Amino acid sequence: MEVVVRLSDELRKRAGTDTIKIPIDEDETVDTLLMKLGRRHPKLVELVLDPTTGEAKGSYEILINGRRIRHLRGIYTKLKHKDEVLIAQSEPESS
Repeated sequence: MEVVVRLSDELRKRAGTDTIKIPIDEDETVDTLLMKLGRRHPKLVELVLDPTTGEAKGSYEILINGRRIRHLRGIYTKLKHKDEVLIAQSEPESS
């Protein structure tokens, strides 16, 4: 089983690619996916995750199949085979 991680903008430049395939186990969650990604690209994960909370920093969004994980179970959202995970900088909120 695997998921596809897509990176946007600055993250794509830092990783040197916009797509990374990562093998996952059954019932794996976003937090363990990010640990695996961190082994390959530690600087990316440092940019995206708040070291205190383990959640995505406010300036980044993580989406699974187009749905924001903050509207699901956050970093504890379970993944399925062939899920597409997008990590992107958040759009600024309009007033």
